[in-house]
Amino acid sequence: MSEYGIAGRSLTACMMAAALLIGPTESLSGGEAKPERTGFTIGIEMPCQVPAMPAVEAAMRDIGIQYFNYYVKPWAATPEKESVAANKAMLEFADRLNIPFSLACYVVNPPDECVKTAKERKERFRGIVFDELEHCRQLNPHEGTPTFADPKKLTNLNEAYEQTLAGYKALRDQYAAQEIQCVATHVFPVLHHVSARAGFIPCPKIQKEFYSTVSLAVAMGAALQYGRDLWVDCDLWYYDLVPGHPPEELWSNMLLAYWLGADAFYLEGCGHNLTPVGRQGIPFSLMTQVTPEIYQLTAHGETLRRFIREYLPSHPRSWTFRDAKPTIAVVRFPDSDYGQHFQYVKDPNLPPGKLEWHAGLYGSPNIPSNEDTQAWFDLWNLLTAGATGRDGISFFKCTVAASGYERPVKADQVQSLYSRPVQAASHRFFVPMNNVVVFDHLVEYERLRDIPLIVLTGVEISVETMKAVSRRAEEGATVLIWGNLAKKLGFDDYAGGVREIPSGKGRFVLTDEFTSNEVFQKVWMFMGHPDEIRYRFGGNVVTLKRITDNTINVDISAGQ
Repeated sequence: MSEYGIAGRSLTACMMAAALLIGPTESLSGGEAKPERTGFTIGIEMPCQVPAMPAVEAAMRDIGIQYFNYYVKPWAATPEKESVAANKAMLEFADRLNIPFSLACYVVNPPDECVKTAKERKERFRGIVFDELEHCRQLNPHEGTPTFADPKKLTNLNEAYEQTLAGYKALRDQYAAQEIQCVATHVFPVLHHVSARAGFIPCPKIQKEFYSTVSLAVAMGAALQYGRDLWVDCDLWYYDLVPGHPPEELWSNMLLAYWLGADAFYLEGCGHNLTPVGRQGIPFSLMTQVTPEIYQLTAHGETLRRFIREYLPSHPRSWTFRDAKPTIAVVRFPDSDYGQHFQYVKDPNLPPGKLEWHAGLYGSPNIPSNEDTQAWFDLWNLLTAGATGRDGISFFKCTVAASGYERPVKADQVQSLYSRPVQAASHRFFVPMNNVVVFDHLVEYERLRDIPLIVLTGVEISVETMKAVSRRAEEGATVLIWGNLAKKLGFDDYAGGVREIPSGKGRFVLTDEFTSNEVFQKVWMFMGHPDEIRYRFGGNVVTLKRITDNTINVDISAGQ
């Protein structure tokens, strides 16, 4: 059955790319018509340029963006006076477009004066987006940036978790007292549950150097478990390339975020936010400026415009991620392992006292990854039909990074997929997934109710969560458990290999290798098809079927 039961009505990313190449799009008179809202807000990260040229404003109206965020203090060294002046200009830009906005920040928080002025826009102010929060403030601390917990003093995972959670809560409480919403984008999808528990809205980065379905499955589970909204940051950066992903890959990621029920979506990498505030230029990934008044949309700009102005109004969505009915739940303590062991290369020239990136869990060289924290890489390889490999859950792998760089980076040049096509081609969109969400070690029974396959992995599960899991096994669920964890959970006599233990109407399956053929034979009925991303929301089944590595077809059907 094709989308909405009408043959040929489903618009694919492949058709989208063809439309961009075949001919021009139809124009909307004056670019003033407001695109229809569908319970889903879509926008961009806007370069902070003062003043914004009329051509940029006209292009944003034409595309139809419904939201933007921007930096007022990209680096700690940014003078306060410049931040305040740039903020005033960007607020006036948002006023002219009459759309919601957020302040964005990275290694330092936005100045209090900027936050105060932004709040004066009342409901149009959508809070603060803390970009790559787990990366720059804990896992790989940036120089001069305060960490949630001191990596040098951490000695074990429980201590690291509790101190990092306390750090997240302290930051959130600072703005909760002012009734300001806080969103946490995460590069590596390993601490979404920590941020959600602390009160942040989880916002996974998809596309970029990541497996989009994996990052979304983790963040969706965090949002469900802790009752948060779900935002999605689709990042056009790929290593040092911007844009580093082709338009058809962008289209597929927009389809993924939309149909999997996200509340809000914004596109990062539209311009260059690493330059000084107020001097960040135009959103060059989306447009070129012919004169101060005349613009031309790029292929990425046309893609975003078509999605907002044509696809969304003609494809209303009647559900959100909150209606998810998962087939598979992964339950795991947030140990922060994203593949550090497979990325770390010792720097012989590192200054004394400076922390290396990827050196250990929670950013600490005192807490190395081990077979228990790494076990979920094999699990993801099982759940994605071999798409992610067994060496981490991102493309930040030595083998990928080393093969991509064609020539040395130049400080005065921004590279893109057009100047480095070989490097850009090392990434792909499509990673199959069958209705998977990820919960942490504290998840309660109500979240696990009716889920037929529950997988326990990692280093720890709470007593209450184990009781809930055992109840699910009695009710008929299959519970797959990592062997070393099983020993901690009462299966003391487990000695290796694959062992099945009946329990009520269900069963426990213990293993020391998630990717073994014997494990697959016991869980294959839950795995789905290797050419599909499939999720169920209430009575609706969303199937995103692979056409190529970067293009998909959408099918919506009635669920069983």
